[in-house]
Amino acid sequence: MPAATAQTTAPTDPSTLTDSGVSSVQETTANQTQTVNASTTSDGSSSETSNYTKLYVESDYDHPDLKPGESTEFTVTVTNREDSEVTLDPHVYIPPTGENLIKKSWVTIEGDSTVGAGSETEFSVTISVPESAETGHYSGQVAFTDETVTYPGRPARPVHAASVRINVWKKPTVEIVSGTYVTGQVEAGDTATKQIVIKNTGDQAVPLSPQLSQERHRYGGSSSQLDPAWLDIDAPSTIELGETATVSVTVSPPESADSNRYSSQLDLGLKDPNRDGNNNHWQQINLNFEVWNQPEEPFTTSFEVSEETENITLTLGPRTSYYSSTDTTPSFDVTFVAPDGTMVTAKRVEVTNKGFVDLSESNNPNVQQQGAYGVRGDGKKFVYRVDDPDAGAWNLKVMPENAIGFTYEITRNENEA
Repeated sequence: MPAATAQTTAPTDPSTLTDSGVSSVQETTANQTQTVNASTTSDGSSSETSNYTKLYVESDYDHPDLKPGESTEFTVTVTNREDSEVTLDPHVYIPPTGENLIKKSWVTIEGDSTVGAGSETEFSVTISVPESAETGHYSGQVAFTDETVTYPGRPARPVHAASVRINVWKKPTVEIVSGTYVTGQVEAGDTATKQIVIKNTGDQAVPLSPQLSQERHRYGGSSSQLDPAWLDIDAPSTIELGETATVSVTVSPPESADSNRYSSQLDLGLKDPNRDGNNNHWQQINLNFEVWNQPEEPFTTSFEVSEETENITLTLGPRTSYYSSTDTTPSFDVTFVAPDGTMVTAKRVEVTNKGFVDLSESNNPNVQQQGAYGVRGDGKKFVYRVDDPDAGAWNLKVMPENAIGFTYEITRNENEA
């Protein structure tokens, strides 16, 4: 049998039936004894009476992704529910409208030209994508008879057919190495800089023109739109072949900025010749910054001390603004207030550095790379102590510096009774 080929369309083309639509038509015709009667529609038109052959088409096609030069093969089973032999006409249905229509040479159908009464026959269908194919989504149908069904306002479509859908793709040559999410913290009146790293592995230079999205996005929770006036974006205009480029995003909220989470979206303006030109979502960066203000009054809490208490220890763990461009170290001004109102300055007796090392997060923008090691954060822990405290109600006052937040733990160490 000669090869059968056709043009197809994007998956949403209304002129092609989906698998469920084909099955619906086939099941209807197979379970009825003779015909689908004509019916009048709301616009006064009517569908013509047709005697559909009782065939059932089933495919094991899995709608693969293929690169130019690759091919895929699948099987279509045609079952005859008639009482006599049926002559088949396997071909690829070409819709009258649509985009990304493939050439007839893409699809080859091999199988018998007839199917016996109450029997089934299998067809081998091969889809071969040529080297010259453009990236994109393609779809169509492999039909096995020339019978069609018509709905009001739509072109005729095959009754006995299997859907064919493929996504033609090429390995991307432009990669955002640092990821598409930028997060950071910055004190109002200060600045924080994040870098977006982009690599071009292709054989030609690609344009780079980052701009904030003009569309206002809705963000969940208490997040607000990031003010464009706070941002400074520095980037080259192109990325040469085989080169790596860096986009620096600096956020500088004024001292009057409210403490909040601020978000926006940055379109890098990248063009990858190996990606679908209609899809630019891959090169859009989500910007998320937490802005905080230095408090004027200290944090205060109270606790009880028993007669058996030998000493009080306070452990503070700062949540630092480690995304800030300034080289600052978190610190605390700690004061205890005894039951009689006396101010007691606690002694800092311990400082601990802590971090998290991972070997599997080389592309995480929130991880600092040290060779094969990904290091997350440079956390510290500060311990303060008060010896021989009086029993009663105590107060603790903590004023943080260069810290967006902190954890605290108050421990009363008691002697044995």
